[in-house]
Amino acid sequence: MAANSKAIRFLLHRYLISSWASKSRRSASAIGVLLPVLGVAIGVFAFTVVLSVMGGFVTNIKSHLLNMQAHIEVVSTERAKQIPENTELMDQILSLSDEVIAISPYQSGDVILQSGSRGAMARLEGIDPTQAEGTLNLQKYISDDITLNILNRKLPAENITKSDLFPTVILTFDLMNQLGLHVGDSLTLVSTVPDDGIGGFAPTQFPVVIAGYINSGNFSFNQKRVFTSLKTANLFFQNEKSWLGLQLKLKKPLEADRIAKVLDKTLLPQGLRSKPWTESNSALLKVLTLERFGMSFVMLMIILVSCFSISISLLLTIRRKSNEMAILRSLGFEQSDLSKLFLWQGFLIGFAGVLLGLLIGGVALYFIHNYQIPFITTSYSSKPLPVLIDIYEIIFISLGSILLAMLAAVWPAIEVRNLDVIEVLSVRN
Repeated sequence: MAANSKAIRFLLHRYLISSWASKSRRSASAIGVLLPVLGVAIGVFAFTVVLSVMGGFVTNIKSHLLNMQAHIEVVSTERAKQIPENTELMDQILSLSDEVIAISPYQSGDVILQSGSRGAMARLEGIDPTQAEGTLNLQKYISDDITLNILNRKLPAENITKSDLFPTVILTFDLMNQLGLHVGDSLTLVSTVPDDGIGGFAPTQFPVVIAGYINSGNFSFNQKRVFTSLKTANLFFQNEKSWLGLQLKLKKPLEADRIAKVLDKTLLPQGLRSKPWTESNSALLKVLTLERFGMSFVMLMIILVSCFSISISLLLTIRRKSNEMAILRSLGFEQSDLSKLFLWQGFLIGFAGVLLGLLIGGVALYFIHNYQIPFITTSYSSKPLPVLIDIYEIIFISLGSILLAMLAAVWPAIEVRNLDVIEVLSVRN
């Protein structure tokens, strides 16, 4: 057995490496090894780059979501029902879990923004400026020289002569440009629900002043958000001493689902429930998961195709070297030894392809993450692409590729076992 093992190692070296030293065999044996190795390498390279870039995108998206919205919202079990102001409820929620580090009330509803002949639909968010600083990381996205506390003030409109003092709002940057407004201009909030007034049904109109803007870099967020104080929002929506819900910030936002279940044990009997950020963004998260699965499937098909090339290459080797195989059998090689020879070839081809693919993929990810590549970054942003390398995914891809390469060598290993030594030698001679 030891002699056969040495012979197998010698033959592996001869078939996979020494063939490159012979010009006469380079066009057949060497190319027959190179193409499968390149096939596996391309598959591993594509798999590594795509999953790492997609992981960076997903992490970047989640980071934006968690920066600009609460990790958990406590709302009524009845849709859109108001919650009476209750500071004791806030203290109770804080005492339920050590994971909750901040809490603040909020009000929210649809609104129409009107400026002259221009208008736009938006979402009016009423917040407590002092408490919201702990639950929403909005300060770093707000225009210079202002804080959320400006929402507690009333200011004159710069585009109105001898203007009265109006409540203040903070618009998103895209909304402000869409309406052709600037900081300090007046703006009218128009209710989407008609009010039964003296003149009949008419929408509520509420003048405000733009105190600043938010530029988050998130397209969907920048298109529809308007922030004001909780008091101003309640006046506009005609709600007295009530909240739509409570916003919570957690130490570990990714564990929001688990913490929400803990809070619900106490909140549900009170007619309240916890709504984690994953529920609010469930459609987006499902799309990202589906896209990731689809891209992984495509990359897996590339590796599978390369494994077919391994099978074809090894089968051609059997046909081309059948005389050598027969002579080895006549010299004492067992059928199992020949099978091992081809299984080892499959393993080494897969291993070499994985190493080459990871090397090329690592270099590509370095340049993608650290340099602006024109034909890539122009379609995303002016910055290099985000990259997240998951070591467990890399291990899974590597081991999976090597296993598939070995499975691709099973058919040739079976074929060489069925080689008829007498027939081959008689035909050859």
